[in-house]
Amino acid sequence: MKLQPLTPGAAEPFAYAIRAVDGKMTEVPMVNEIGDVPGRHVFTVLAPKPVPADAISITFLERHPHSTQSFLPLRVGRWLVVVAPTLPSGDPDLANVRAFVAGPEDAICIARNAWHAGLTVLDQPAEFGMQMWRSDAGDDGVVFTLDQPLTLSL
Repeated sequence: MKLQPLTPGAAEPFAYAIRAVDGKMTEVPMVNEIGDVPGRHVFTVLAPKPVPADAISITFLERHPHSTQSFLPLRVGRWLVVVAPTLPSGDPDLANVRAFVAGPEDAICIARNAWHAGLTVLDQPAEFGMQMWRSDAGDDGVVFTLDQPLTLSL
């Protein structure tokens, strides 16, 4: 599958750009959305290691039924945003996966319950701030292991 550049609106309705509108202060309410189960907001700094750009393989997708999940680049080169619709069965629709290359200027908020790949970076070790609602019951991560990995190319 060929990766596309992440442009404004390209990953919607699964992921939304976090940006200032018209160069002005812009509130982004979905980042602070309160989950639909007891829990709390958490802010975590993630430090993913890069994968080779010629060997991008996605082996699972995940979703968070109770919360949005926002990724704010702190130090990063290129990174991936991979999203998929949901089938009536609740599984990801693998025939309609969309994959994008993001850059250091791209921050996103993954919509609640949207299938997406784990954080994958390409060029260098990275750091991201990640904010989400953390369920007290610890039941907000659903993982779908792919029978065949998705191979992505630039």
